[in-house]
Amino acid sequence: MDENKLKEEGRRNSIRDGSFYSIMDGMGLRYITPYALSMGSSNKLIGVLGVLPALLGNILRVFFNKSFYKKSRKEIVLHFIFIQAFFWIPLLLVGLSYFFFGLSLFYASLFLIICYSVIIISGVIAAPAWTSWMQDLVEDHRGEYFGKRNRINGLVLVISMLTAGFILDYFSKGQIFFGFVILFGLACIGRYISFSFLKKQYEPKAIKDDKAYFSFFQFIKKMPSNNFGRFVIFISLTSFAVAIASPFFSVYMLKELKLSYLSFTLINLSALISPILFLSFIGRLSDKIGTVRIMKISGFLIAFVPLLWIFSIFLVNFSPLILITYLFIIELFSGFIWAAFNLASSNFIYDAVTKQKIILCFTYFGFINSIGAFFGGFIGGQISSISSFSLFGLGGILSVFLISFVLRILPSIFVASRLKEVREVDSKAAIVSFGIRQKFESLWRMISHHSIRPK
Repeated sequence: MDENKLKEEGRRNSIRDGSFYSIMDGMGLRYITPYALSMGSSNKLIGVLGVLPALLGNILRVFFNKSFYKKSRKEIVLHFIFIQAFFWIPLLLVGLSYFFFGLSLFYASLFLIICYSVIIISGVIAAPAWTSWMQDLVEDHRGEYFGKRNRINGLVLVISMLTAGFILDYFSKGQIFFGFVILFGLACIGRYISFSFLKKQYEPKAIKDDKAYFSFFQFIKKMPSNNFGRFVIFISLTSFAVAIASPFFSVYMLKELKLSYLSFTLINLSALISPILFLSFIGRLSDKIGTVRIMKISGFLIAFVPLLWIFSIFLVNFSPLILITYLFIIELFSGFIWAAFNLASSNFIYDAVTKQKIILCFTYFGFINSIGAFFGGFIGGQISSISSFSLFGLGGILSVFLISFVLRILPSIFVASRLKEVREVDSKAAIVSFGIRQKFESLWRMISHHSIRPK
């Protein structure tokens, strides 16, 4: 087979790999918070669980930089994905020890963090090599390809999460651990099947250049003065603001609203439906008007998600169906906005960074981004754990949502405006998208200057 046919088959295998990864995601990663809550974990631990593993992974990833240039990218990815799949078994053993052999909550929480951290760290370390590998496999029409890939993966994710919700709901009457045994067992199997497709995936010959290496401190020094550095600052500040609230949406639904596992799953699923419907469109639009414009518009709208969640307090005394429907609609909106933001930001990296430097840039970007997310999650965990903390009469978790809303707006207004498009785009489409964003920013300025002051 010639190079083009091998790459084409590699792209197909990547979609298959991603589909089985989505089983692990939908039955494993998405249910780690309910698993921790079922063992009595606190809000502080949920906050740590949401951000610490990624931070540790990105710290370790910096030390793997030079090995990325010495070894095959495929070899690195396969090694860590195998570890990731295996550690779902020890994660289950933690629950077994807690529910049936009297392991204390302290040690159960500690071992839970360790096992889950290994799962996340393995994926984080593999990510730069995988990103470089995919950059060589997908050289043209990246927005369209990754839009299609993400849409298919999203459909598998929806089916996996829906199945998981029914399973947990069935076992919720005193036998919840057995539900998690089924979920995490399937997550483990899904990742091993994903591993088998990665083994079949073609790896184009990497272009290596020893002169392309630069240290982390050199990267930091040049960050404010170059386009990719400003992108890192924008994403990292956004991650900080998002992480203040993101670990606690699940806590809010399960502990404060006391929703069933099935209702919890249905609400989370709605965030995955809109990407399935619109990702291909978003991908084509990104190829046409540019990734930066998609990032600016979606990044601005992301800020309003936690604000919409706060309004749910007015529906608590109504029918549960009304509350669930409202949260479902919010997550439908959130899913669409996040799909656009994530697709645009990942494609921006492919466009802005050369093949020789992408592993280093992705590694340093991930490290800085994870620091922002870690401090956001830590602050959110501390605030939500203070029972007496209140802003404008809102409880701890809802106050966290409000703080996250305010902080999400700032990077979009003050940093995103300095990002420059890398690829050539349709000038007419760019003018239209710029006009749309200007209208959103004018609306925000009007609201902020004429807002109703609390009594």
